[in-house]
Amino acid sequence: MDAFIQGFHQIANLSTIIWMSIGSIVGIILGALPGLTATMGIALMMPIAFQLPTATGIGLLLAVYCGAVSGASIPAILIGIPGNPNAIATVEDGLLMTKKGKAGEALGGAVVASFIGGIGSLIVLVLFSPLVARLTLAFGPAEKTTLALVGLVIIASVSGKNILKGLLMGAFGMALAFLGTDPFSNQLRIPFAKLLATTPLSRGMDLTSALIGLFGISQVFFELSKPFEKVAKVDPIKIDKIFPSMSKLRDMWKIILSSLGIGTLIGAIPGTGASIAVFMAYNSAKTITENSNGKLEPLGTGVIEGVFAPEVANNAVTGGALIPALALGIPGDAATAVLIGALMVKGVTPGFHLFATNMSLVYAIFITMFLANIFMALFQLLGVRLYPKVLSVPQQILLPLILILSFIGAYAVAGQATAVGIFNLGTALLMGLVGYFLKKDNYPIAPIVLGLILGGMFEENFRRAVKLAGGNYLVFFTKPICLLFIGFSILSIALPAIKQRRERRK
Repeated sequence: MDAFIQGFHQIANLSTIIWMSIGSIVGIILGALPGLTATMGIALMMPIAFQLPTATGIGLLLAVYCGAVSGASIPAILIGIPGNPNAIATVEDGLLMTKKGKAGEALGGAVVASFIGGIGSLIVLVLFSPLVARLTLAFGPAEKTTLALVGLVIIASVSGKNILKGLLMGAFGMALAFLGTDPFSNQLRIPFAKLLATTPLSRGMDLTSALIGLFGISQVFFELSKPFEKVAKVDPIKIDKIFPSMSKLRDMWKIILSSLGIGTLIGAIPGTGASIAVFMAYNSAKTITENSNGKLEPLGTGVIEGVFAPEVANNAVTGGALIPALALGIPGDAATAVLIGALMVKGVTPGFHLFATNMSLVYAIFITMFLANIFMALFQLLGVRLYPKVLSVPQQILLPLILILSFIGAYAVAGQATAVGIFNLGTALLMGLVGYFLKKDNYPIAPIVLGLILGGMFEENFRRAVKLAGGNYLVFFTKPICLLFIGFSILSIALPAIKQRRERRK
């Protein structure tokens, strides 16, 4: 109790409140701009954090972190462009809700889901961080391979009605992931290797640039291909409802709990990230809604359930990623890697020593994480009635603006490296053209991103696991966690197939 009181005194001052408020606003803005990630926001605010007391500085960075993760849902819901890869799964139902005139409900629901995910994962962090940290240590290369397999199987679920097209796009995404150099031999394995050896492509396809091109630029091209209409007066969007009803929240309790569990656990596994968590949560929610006897609406039709599942999961990742970061000194994702760096610069070494000798700072971090989620929800809700005004802007103005922001986002990813920034612009433009032609033929885009994210993870861990097992490919069938994930993958394929066969018989 004394340690908790000391930790509370470290952040119980006006300076901490002001800096965390600023951090939350900055995070939401950065999250809402395509290409600008939470990691980038934390890196930008680190020079300021270094000048502040340790607890206040960490609170500022955590506020940016939570704000950026949640803010990515804003463009995903309004214009179908995820602010960062964490919001990919929010696009489908979120954008459909906007087209149905339910933009306010989708945005408000995303805020509530983000808050539930953030606070829920914080409770797990406080109560079970040492236990969960030990559990995640059991995830070696073999376990990560089968986890990636689960993610790849989900491609079938996000492919819509044409599973064959979805699998084809997933394979295309994996092919893009294999560009660059071999992770073990460091040999180039890209077409025209000698010609492209000196280009940024030798390091592989940049995920953020590809994402911006596939979702943002392709949509602009798609809209521009339609016949132009005269600029008409756009009626303001009415926002009557923001929060989902309590009865709806009660009906969604299974979705909330499953998404919270998936997000926290995936966040706690180093090297995975929220991109996997959101698709797993979405797939889980899809199964839950199909077995709800009509209480819940089917995902993919523009329903709040399809916004809630990924938003609970990606915000649960924030607390989950802090578990190995604080308990073991191992970053759960790129953002917590920067946070660990900030702690170490301040002379604080994460791990068992931190819990043994400086428990007051640990409690201070827990409290600032709680405040970060409060500020995130507060500032997001204050803007819910303002964000949809973007849709009132005529397309002749909105489309060029989206294009400019997309190019700025792709360029900004490179930081100060001008040549890389220019190359990223070319990557975004090329993927935008690819996405445009695919959309014209009704090919799903989400499986490409899923393959791009998971392809490299699957290959690298698969090869490492086989090498460590002395070339024994049966290693994946000798570990309990691997068998669990393999079983889950088989069920994910078998259950929808069985259901379709039953429907055909009926």
